[in-house]
Amino acid sequence: MRPRIGYKKLAAVGVAAVVGVASTIALTSGSASAAPVFGYSGYAFGTDVQTGLANSGPQVISQISCTTDPSRQSRNDLATANVNNQAIAKTVTTDTHAFNNKYGNGVTSNATAADIRVGGLLSLTGAKTTTTAWYKNGNLYYTGSTTFAAVKIGGIPVPSLLKAKPNTKVAIPGLGYIVLNRVGGVKTSTGIYSYAQAVVLHATVKNKYIPQGVDVAVLKTRAEITKPATAMVMGDAYGTKANVDKLVVSGPTSYQATCQGTEGKTVRVAVGEVVIPKVAYVGAVYTTKNGIVGADKSAVKFTSHVAGVKVGNLSIGAIESSAFAWKTKDGKFGTHSSSSIASIKVGKKVYNVPTEPNTTLEIPGIATLTFNEVVKQSRYVSVNALVIRVHGLNTKVVVGHSAAGVIG
Repeated sequence: MRPRIGYKKLAAVGVAAVVGVASTIALTSGSASAAPVFGYSGYAFGTDVQTGLANSGPQVISQISCTTDPSRQSRNDLATANVNNQAIAKTVTTDTHAFNNKYGNGVTSNATAADIRVGGLLSLTGAKTTTTAWYKNGNLYYTGSTTFAAVKIGGIPVPSLLKAKPNTKVAIPGLGYIVLNRVGGVKTSTGIYSYAQAVVLHATVKNKYIPQGVDVAVLKTRAEITKPATAMVMGDAYGTKANVDKLVVSGPTSYQATCQGTEGKTVRVAVGEVVIPKVAYVGAVYTTKNGIVGADKSAVKFTSHVAGVKVGNLSIGAIESSAFAWKTKDGKFGTHSSSSIASIKVGKKVYNVPTEPNTTLEIPGIATLTFNEVVKQSRYVSVNALVIRVHGLNTKVVVGHSAAGVIG
């Protein structure tokens, strides 16, 4: 009997071949460890702008980074997700939770929206999407699906799309096209992750709702379970994230995380320039991850790269960071982090870039800058290349984040 799951959605493209899109697939794996410790990871986003110029990163976020705690959970609800100052999804609920019960060890990510709308071009009401990845009795499984209460294209009901087949492509006059119910699962030598998303909006023509050339994933989820190993790897990377107090005004751009490594392959995620409304302009962003999980050694490295940032008259050159962690079967382990910033200037005035950890620089009337912000624990290290606290807006912008660690 498979786990009883709620609703949820898509995750990102992975490092191994997609194994299929059927509702449930069993994947044979090796036998369980004598001392089974599993890694749980997953996320759910309300919206995620995937290419081109955007006003924010992922919104309405619930996520758990790699953890061995099967009771870990995260939830975010009753929010509106905006793209290009348009309310694309309303009354959005997301949640991600791990489990260890009679169904096995796994993660479920869910997302719902009362209304997904692009003006009068497209209306999706009662959207519900879900995905689960789990391990039981030496096998790996996943399931994912999306349903809608009503679908209208150009104001015309289309009942055949209420339970769309996986990866259904539909033309939307005045916008471009959409892909409904995008689902799948990817198996690696160390575990499995599954993904599902309600709809991806592809704006291929000029319109007043979404910039041409931009893709927007709405209700995007990922669930990941790792088999027992020497150590679980953990960490994440993103280009920028902005908060006003505890409110996220721009989610993590080019976000990546892992719980099972990448089988030694480098995975790269990139976006074009990003505008954080009324705060900053950010140049092109990309992140990388590379990790292995095995019987002899587990290791992971994350990097973050930002072309530059502008806040008013403040211009900051290329920003980079990296974080690395490892552990071997004989119990040895280590961590390392680094960060760099090419330049800082206001108008024609050039400032020296501090290199010591947790150094601050005051830019009168504009912002307070903190460089190489490092948090280090026994088997974990996190670095923010730059933290910008914008005067007068009570806004904090994190730029160039990388983190890495090992568990077990």
